[in-house]
Amino acid sequence: MEKLHLVAIERFLYKLIIISLVDKDAILQSPYFKNKKGVTSLLLLIRIIWIVAILINLSAVIWFVFGTTANFQRGIDLVSNVIFAYFGIPSIMLIASSIILLFKGWIPSSPWRIVAVSIMILCMLSLSPILFKYVDTGGWLEEEVTTDSLQITSDNTYEYQLELINLFQKNSHARLYLKSTSTDEEIRIPLNIPVKEIVVLFVEENYHLSMLEATSEADIYILHPTSKLPFPDEVYKIDSARC
Repeated sequence: MEKLHLVAIERFLYKLIIISLVDKDAILQSPYFKNKKGVTSLLLLIRIIWIVAILINLSAVIWFVFGTTANFQRGIDLVSNVIFAYFGIPSIMLIASSIILLFKGWIPSSPWRIVAVSIMILCMLSLSPILFKYVDTGGWLEEEVTTDSLQITSDNTYEYQLELINLFQKNSHARLYLKSTSTDEEIRIPLNIPVKEIVVLFVEENYHLSMLEATSEADIYILHPTSKLPFPDEVYKIDSARC
């Protein structure tokens, strides 16, 4: 429904621009400009559409910034930087210019001013979908999970793998995934692993980030990170019965 409204608005503004370019007196001769009430109605309509376009474009910029930084939990990558340079910065400039003009009470009273405002509106509406589209919600609205290959403990009690959550972000953390081979019960155990020390991680088709060894005590396991992690000497005691 919103898309249909935007299409209708764009068509209206497009026709307005074409009429103005072909005949600058066409608008003044239209029913809207034959009396003061008509002029006021048209200017009010343009002002409303202008404000709506500003809000849509501003929402797109905010969504893009929050999404690409995962709510400021990570830096903007190269692709996002390029998109922001080509679409975000022009949007900010158009938004700022529009807000300044509106606050100053500037009125597009002539056909050419209406054309200028219409072009600004069309530009803001055209830039917004791209900013909305290229947003990765992983690590922000959704967890971004990096895992190694499934393994089985030496006592054949659990399948397990290490889960790194929101890797390379400020809110990154780790947990151990366990699945009982007898009951299919799944358990996720939070781990106090220094995930922020991981600078780079090469994900392969079949690789292991940890080794889980059974002990002589029931339900007690020892977790050893592998050399693929920057802390292979760390040791973690896992009690599956307390989870």
